[in-house]
Amino acid sequence: MAALVFATPAVAQDISPNLATTVPGSFYTDRYAPTVFQLANGIQGRNNVLQLQAGTDAASRPSGQQATFYNTQGRKIDMNVTGSWMFQSDLFVSSAWEQNNIACEQTGTCVRTDLWATATDDVMFTNPSAYPIMGITNFGALGLRARGYDVNSGLWLDFTNALNPNAWNSLGVDFNVGTNTFNYWVNGVVAGSVVGGSPSTGVANLMYQAYNFNDPSLNISGNMNETFNWSNTLATTVPEPSTYALMGFGLAGMFGIARRKRMQAA
Repeated sequence: MAALVFATPAVAQDISPNLATTVPGSFYTDRYAPTVFQLANGIQGRNNVLQLQAGTDAASRPSGQQATFYNTQGRKIDMNVTGSWMFQSDLFVSSAWEQNNIACEQTGTCVRTDLWATATDDVMFTNPSAYPIMGITNFGALGLRARGYDVNSGLWLDFTNALNPNAWNSLGVDFNVGTNTFNYWVNGVVAGSVVGGSPSTGVANLMYQAYNFNDPSLNISGNMNETFNWSNTLATTVPEPSTYALMGFGLAGMFGIARRKRMQAA
């Protein structure tokens, strides 16, 4: 009779940057420099809050940097971590981003901000294998929502998980190296998962990004440049089940513990 073999749990390291000690000097520009990337205190009851604004419109950028690619503006920090990992932060979601069924393109109130990671498949962390992205937007017919990036198709996965207005909302992405799976989280609940088309072994860097909608190709003019508030003051190492049948219990608990620790430290 064959013996039962149980997989040894992997360890997913919480690599979320400690904003109190890394902003702004440890971050460097990705794509185009944001106009605001700074720490602030006393923001919606929290200190060490990262304020981010993509304030440079397409027409104001230098020649060669006016394409849509440079509408995404932010900064990144090198991590160079192998194995399973997780990246999470709290975003303050304003009720003003809910458009009451009026398209943000018509009112000039489109918003978008995201957490990005560069997954790699080599020991030198120089060969990107996937770009998992987790964030929010109100652009398009679906209105305000959280969404994640399908690292295979290049399309967005729109999530139905509720965002709490005028409150801090936890957004995150984790990677399980054993299953090559990226999981997207909204307020401690798995919103969606994507199995990478090519194997990843680690993560090179993490990014906080925002998007500038003042681009003629989008047919939007006079859109506001929102300042986004991200909060994340503590990085920890947490256990992750290697079997995703347990994901709803193990990983949900993992995010909950990390979130409570961050709130106590804020």
